[in-house]
Order: sequence, then structure tokens, then C-alpha cells
Amino acid sequence: MEFSEIVQRRHSVKSYDPEQSISDEELRELFDEVVLSPSSFNLQHWTFIAVREPAMKQQLKDAAWGQSQMENCSVAILVCGKLDAYKDAPEIYKGTPGRIQEIMLPKIQKFYEGKPQIQRDEAIRSASLAAMTLMYSATSRGWATCPMIGFDPEAVSRLLNLTPNLIPVMFAVLGRQKDPPRPRSYRHPVEKVVRLNTLDGPGLTGMPHPSNKPDPAPMPAGA
Repeated sequence: MEFSEIVQRRHSVKSYDPEQSISDEELRELFDEVVLSPSSFNLQHWTFIAVREPAMKQQLKDAAWGQSQMENCSVAILVCGKLDAYKDAPEIYKGTPGRIQEIMLPKIQKFYEGKPQIQRDEAIRSASLAAMTLMYSATSRGWATCPMIGFDPEAVSRLLNLTPNLIPVMFAVLGRQKDPPRPRSYRHPVEKVVRLNTLDGPGLTGMPHPSNKPDPAPMPAGA
């Protein structure tokens, strides 16, 4: 499937066939691609909890204000951001040349240590990038998905035994779509959300840039 087709096919699906399951092998294939997502300093600020057990999904449904997709999906994947991912730098960089380690390890520590807002921002950014990879990878395999932020994070953290260094960023529920998809919701036009050069610059319209226009044909003599 071409990437453009994957983007077009991906919808936020809320109706799933509860009889469909996903295997460990299928999850492994999916996450083999997810872990290739980009992250700052390659620190991979993410952890995923894949919940398939029906009783646990029922409890997560209660924590998600009764949303049925949490219970009926094949797997509910909690995407967590790791606040102290910078502490993994020595392990991540141990295979690099010594000179690289001498430069990067102090730089990473200085960037993150004692800066809780930066730690949180980076955890959310990197985990969100991974979540998008997850949804596109699932779509390419014929699975439907839906990102979810409508849940009680404290209740979810208790249910799934999260440690203090992990924050719940979002759920991505995954399963086989049951009902036909609704028409795609309104999207702002590209020319409204993409500005050229500055915020008050022109919107992107797809028209040729003036500097790229061919020179006008010369006027015939005597015209």
C-alpha cells in the first residue's frame, strides 16, 4: 500500500468487532516499525502497554468515561512518555565512538537534568510521534485505529501500575472496523494552515512562485 493511500485510509474509528483478536506476532511486527520513530537525541522517550485482557479493558472503559471502543477493540495501547529517558543515554550511546560519547553524554545531561518542563515536553513530543507511526503502521496492515485522550490519567496510571517516571500521553485503540466509516470530518484548507516565510505571509496555494515563472516571450519587432 502506498503511503498516500495509508494516509487517506486512516480514520479515527470508534466501532470495533469485539470478536476479533490480535496476536503477539502481529503486535511484534507492528512495534518493530513503531520503535523506528524519531526522538530527540535518539532517547526514545516512550513505553507502550498493550491491553488485550477483557476484564482490564472493561476497567479502562470505566476510566475512559464509558467509551465503548476501549472495551470492543482488539487491543488498547497506552502510549506513555518517559520523563527520565535522558538517563538511558549511556546505554543508547555505548556503541558509538568514544569521542561521540564525550560530546553527547554531557550535552544530554545538561539539556534535561533538573528541567521538569523540558523532560515533560520531550516525552510528550516523542511519544506522540511514535503514536502516529503506530496508527499508520496499523492502517497499512488493515487494522483500524483511534487515538484517545478522553480518560482519567490518574485512574489509568493506577490500573496499569505506571511508575512516576511515566506519564500517559494517549491511548491508541486498534481493531477490526465494525460499522462503515463516517465521512471524514472538516479539515481546514491548506492555504489557511500553511503560511509562507512568516505567519503573516501568503498561504500556500500551489500557484507558481513569482521567481519561478518563465520569462515572458519577447515582443516581436515593431509590435
